[in-house]
Amino acid sequence: MKFAPMSVLALVLAASCPSDAWSYSLSPCYRVLSYQGGVPREEPVRKRGSLCAAVMKPEERSAVHEHMSAAALREYRAGPGAGALRDGWKWQYMVEDPWTKQGGPHQSLAIVFGTWWNDDPLMRTLGQSVIFMKGGLKAHAVLSKNWPKGDDGRTDCGIHLDCASHLGKLQHLHFMTDDPAAEQAGQAARVDATVEKALGWMAFAYEVATGELAPDAPLDAALEARVGLPSIALNHGVQPANAKIRTLFARQGQDLATRNARTPDVALGSMLHILQDSFSPAHTCRVEAEVGGKRMALLRAVENYGPQYKKVHTALDQHPRWMLEYLKLGQHRYDNDPVKVGAWLIDAVDRKLPWQQVEAQLRTSIFATAPASDSAEAVCIERNGARLRPDA
Repeated sequence: MKFAPMSVLALVLAASCPSDAWSYSLSPCYRVLSYQGGVPREEPVRKRGSLCAAVMKPEERSAVHEHMSAAALREYRAGPGAGALRDGWKWQYMVEDPWTKQGGPHQSLAIVFGTWWNDDPLMRTLGQSVIFMKGGLKAHAVLSKNWPKGDDGRTDCGIHLDCASHLGKLQHLHFMTDDPAAEQAGQAARVDATVEKALGWMAFAYEVATGELAPDAPLDAALEARVGLPSIALNHGVQPANAKIRTLFARQGQDLATRNARTPDVALGSMLHILQDSFSPAHTCRVEAEVGGKRMALLRAVENYGPQYKKVHTALDQHPRWMLEYLKLGQHRYDNDPVKVGAWLIDAVDRKLPWQQVEAQLRTSIFATAPASDSAEAVCIERNGARLRPDA
């Protein structure tokens, strides 16, 4: 079957954004962030010659992850309250110079690449033009494949990293459960299991972000087993002896100095992505509660994508109300939101705080759970009464 060039590009761009189904929306096609009329927006780098707007639906364009990461960076660099934006604000993270505060140096584009990484761990869409389009087609093929199921109903991805991160045992990269039966019963256990898996990944990424694990350190079978990764050598087409930390986090095809410099920030962005997804109403149910005099959004349930209505999931992965309020006022509705906790985490990375201290802070803030006595009728924030599953 032949496709017209425009149809091919439309398919590619739609396929190039797996986050449309798997996390808060992100937009590697739109690489300029802006704020106009009280609304966070995104634009292509080049006004002319960009077909993004022509072929992508409005709900596919939103750079929610990028705006949340940008807000955390602003709050860290300029302090609390720096999140409020003036009309006409614009940020071209692709061309921003490296910066330092008390650690680093950091590259904002690499942190954003890390925000994308969880949705595209083989980094197929980090390039532009032809590379971006080819990568989108490959990503589409992976996610469209009819992968086998195990006896427990879980998808068997073999060694494929893209499949594992979206459909298999690495769904905690999006703070979702890999349990396909995660509708109602047993939610407390599923939340606990997802928290533990997410923290396990973040402990590894934290070592990379702080430099404890160097970009050129070996990524051997023992480390892969510890982190729960499939063979990175096979996924990236390198000899096992040549698999490094940078192989996982920094796109091939660039000089080693560039890849080494970007690796820690990509790992940092990956951690920010998990924090952000844990607040997505399509991924979790959070309930509002007062804890120690602070208004918090506590985890009560965690979702699995399989049983969900895709359109509802997509609709819930747009900018949440608390984020719109934050961008307007610079104030946090929830003391444990991913912007505030994200800024704290960036600071922790720069100060190289012990992971045990970081983990303890995350457990009592963004990963804090609702008590067992919490009413089953409690309202999930940001869902607006939406039904995620046919039986909900």
